[in-house]
Amino acid sequence: MKKKIAKKIALTGLATVVLLLGLNHYFRQNIIKDEVFAADEKDDTSLQVSMDDYFSDENYNGIAMVLENGDVLSASAYGYSNYEAREKNTLDTLFPVASLQKMMTATLVAKEISQGKISYETPLSDFYPDIAYSDEITIRDLLDQTSGIRMDEIAPGDVLKTQKEQMDYVLESLESTGEMSFSYTNANYSLLAGILSTVTGEDYETLFTKEIIEPLHLSNTFFWDTVSDKKVAKAYNSSILLGEYATGTDNFVAAKPLYSSLIGAGNVLMSAEDLATYLEGLTNGTLITKDEFSDLIQGNPEYSGAFWGNDELLQTNGSLGNYQSSVLLDKSGGKMVILISNGSEIDSLSDLASDIYQRTFN
Repeated sequence: MKKKIAKKIALTGLATVVLLLGLNHYFRQNIIKDEVFAADEKDDTSLQVSMDDYFSDENYNGIAMVLENGDVLSASAYGYSNYEAREKNTLDTLFPVASLQKMMTATLVAKEISQGKISYETPLSDFYPDIAYSDEITIRDLLDQTSGIRMDEIAPGDVLKTQKEQMDYVLESLESTGEMSFSYTNANYSLLAGILSTVTGEDYETLFTKEIIEPLHLSNTFFWDTVSDKKVAKAYNSSILLGEYATGTDNFVAAKPLYSSLIGAGNVLMSAEDLATYLEGLTNGTLITKDEFSDLIQGNPEYSGAFWGNDELLQTNGSLGNYQSSVLLDKSGGKMVILISNGSEIDSLSDLASDIYQRTFN
C-alpha cells in the first residue's frame, strides 16, 4: 500500500479530472478566505490546487483519499496536526478513528464465527447472563445495533486502566430495554469485545494486534493506551473559522478517560494509509473470506456489521468531538473514499464522501 501511495499520489487521470471539475461548484459554496490554512501537501496540477483551495478555504484539517482497485487516485493531507508547532498533517499522521473501530471489532467476530467458536445466533446470555433480556439478544443483534441496549457516551471520572475496569464500566452503565429495534450505542461493540476475549482467552488489544495489525503490517495503528501523545493530531474546534487554532476540549490527551471507556467501539488511532490497507484487507479476502464479509453485512438492511448500507454501497462514520471520519466504498471494496479530520467547518463528512464517490465513480 505504501509503495502504491508513493507512486500514485500525483496521479491526475481522467477520473480525477472529472471528480475535481465536478466538485468545483460544490467546493465554492461556502468559501472563507484565510491564508493561514494553506498548510497543504500540493500536487503540481491546477486541478489539485483547486481541491487544496477548497479544503483550506473550508478550514479543513485532515486527509482525503480516493482509491480504486488498490490504486490511489488521490491522496492529500491538509492543515496541521499541531498548529502551535507548525507540524502539518501527513498520510502517516495518527488520528482517533472513533466508531470506524466498530468494523474492526466486527471483523474479529466474523473470524471467530468462521472458526465455529460462536455464531450469529449465539445468545448474549452465554457470556453475560445478568444483563436483562440477554437470552433474547444475539451476536447479530449486537453487530446490527438491534439489541435494545442503551448507553450514553459519558466519560468516567478516571482513566480505566485494565480491560476488566473497562468492561465493568460498560456493564454498570448500560441499560437493556427489551425493545429489539435499532438504537446505536457503543455498548453493543464493547460487549462484543468482551465476548471475543472470552472465546479466545486473550484480551481485546492483544487479539486485535494478532489478527489485524500484524497480518496487515500496520505500522501506524495504536490503541489509546499504547500511543505516544506527541504522534496524535490535536483536535481543533470551530474557532478556526475566525482564523484561530484553538485546541478542542475533546483533544485526545485531555479526553483519555472517555477513550478508556470505548473498548471495541472507538479507541483506536490510525493513519489514513493504514486505514486504507485495513479496508483492502477486509474486502479482498485477506482478513476474512469474501463470503464471510458478505455474511457479516447481510443482517439489518440499513445497518449491519458496523456499516450503513444499501444494495450497492457501504458507509461507516466516526465522531469524537472535533475528530471526524467517514469511509464510503462499494461492496466489493474496489472503490472507496476515505476522509479523516481533526477539525473542519464542513457540515458533514459523510455527505462529502458520498458526493466525491458519486462524482468519481458514477
